[in-house]
Amino acid sequence: MEENTNNNGAIKEQFQEDKNNVSDFLNGKSPTFNFTSLKRLALSELAYKGVFKYNRICGFTRSQILRIVQNPEQYGSSIIRLSQYMYLKSGYYKRLIDYFVNMAVINWTVDTEIKQDKMFCTTKTDKAKEQYQKDFKKNYVKFTAQANKFKLDNRITDIMKKLFLEDACFGFVTENDTDISIFFIDPRYCEIKKLSNGSIYQYAINRSLMNNSYLQTLPLELQALLEQSKELSLNNMVMVPYENSLCLKYNNDFTYLYSPFFPLIASILDIDDIKDLVKAKSEADAYKLVYFKIPVDDEGHITMGDELIYPFVEMAKSILPDRFGVVPSPMDLQLIESKSTISDDKNKVEQAVENYYGEAGVSKALISSASSGSELKLSMKVDSSDIYRIYRQLESWMDLQMKLRGHIHDDYQFVYRILPVTIFDVDDYIEKKLKLAQASLPVKGELLAATGVNTAKMLGNSFMEQMFKEDIYDKWEVLKTSYTTANDGSEGGRPMNDDTDLAPSTDTQRGNDSNNTDNRI
Repeated sequence: MEENTNNNGAIKEQFQEDKNNVSDFLNGKSPTFNFTSLKRLALSELAYKGVFKYNRICGFTRSQILRIVQNPEQYGSSIIRLSQYMYLKSGYYKRLIDYFVNMAVINWTVDTEIKQDKMFCTTKTDKAKEQYQKDFKKNYVKFTAQANKFKLDNRITDIMKKLFLEDACFGFVTENDTDISIFFIDPRYCEIKKLSNGSIYQYAINRSLMNNSYLQTLPLELQALLEQSKELSLNNMVMVPYENSLCLKYNNDFTYLYSPFFPLIASILDIDDIKDLVKAKSEADAYKLVYFKIPVDDEGHITMGDELIYPFVEMAKSILPDRFGVVPSPMDLQLIESKSTISDDKNKVEQAVENYYGEAGVSKALISSASSGSELKLSMKVDSSDIYRIYRQLESWMDLQMKLRGHIHDDYQFVYRILPVTIFDVDDYIEKKLKLAQASLPVKGELLAATGVNTAKMLGNSFMEQMFKEDIYDKWEVLKTSYTTANDGSEGGRPMNDDTDLAPSTDTQRGNDSNNTDNRI
């Protein structure tokens, strides 16, 4: 990559030097004319016009971006800014991130883990057993209602986008009697400080980096926390309590921020460069040159003046298309053509795109045309495993949040669990759990959760059906169709034959009562 950058720099310098040589001769600064410079300049103008775009991305050159990739721990905020910019400007980058973000779906259920054998005790009196079961049901409903307040199934898209775009998700949790809200904080103001239980992060907010306009957008609880910390925190770092903290990280091997697909930015730039080269070559291939031979005498002097040459050149330019050039010259000109074809140029672009998806670790078939169904299915399974890893982080965070809110019991423990499914494999999961349910295994709750009916909805829907069973559900009738009704008002089914239409064998059968099994020999 650095070698290509150096070559482009040398070509640019030569290009500028040739322009200066021609300009100096035309302006009278140089007594000699450099025909070699003119030749190189003409070729570069025809074949590579517009190729050398030394643009910056968010103020960074290509070489600086490569340096950031090699030393990410030194450029945390720059990485986030570049990743956000590429998500807005690059279709390749946005489509890849959206693919992972949109496949996540939170289908959750509540499991029960037994901690004491008291749960199976049979020596309790009927009254004690009834009270124990009553307390268990009460605690189960409380746990389910509390877990449902977080509404992670509605916020999973925002959480995933933060993780895949910025590597980390910093949220501030507020709670009232009816709802729990999560406010996402800009990662430029946050820093991971602690790690608990191997997967739960605690972060701090750098108060000094925030301006007043941003502070006004924060929740009132967070504003109060930042204000109170002015007397306690001298270094402007404010620790967010665990009960108010949501901190997840995609790359959990290190604490500095490094967007998962940031190294692919260089590959995206390669695709754009190759497209520009192919476009420039196509324009050069479409360019036509009309050559006027100016007559000369035996000594090589031009025998025709400008007053004759100029009108013919202008007349030719006025009637020719824009992509035709006119060159009067006393010298013979030679047409130089490139050897590559349109198919070769197209293959170069396709190869650059293939390299991009190869570095991303996903199948190109996911976003463009699919060449193999089995390849596509296996690729989605591998990608789904990356999503399941984030599910486990959310489960650990939810476990801590529920314990901080008092859901701890001596004999048993309720566990919030996210099913290992994505939008691509949820149907297979339902089919597998349905077979287990038909074998009388206790997976009915999981089966409902996989269809989108979580534990809170299941409890509510079951209670509602029992309450309105006689009033509503028992009064529902089957949809009337020609299969269930008849035009003449009969009860349906095959019409009976009249006695006059009966066959002789039928009369004999009726007389012998042969349909009765007791009369058969």
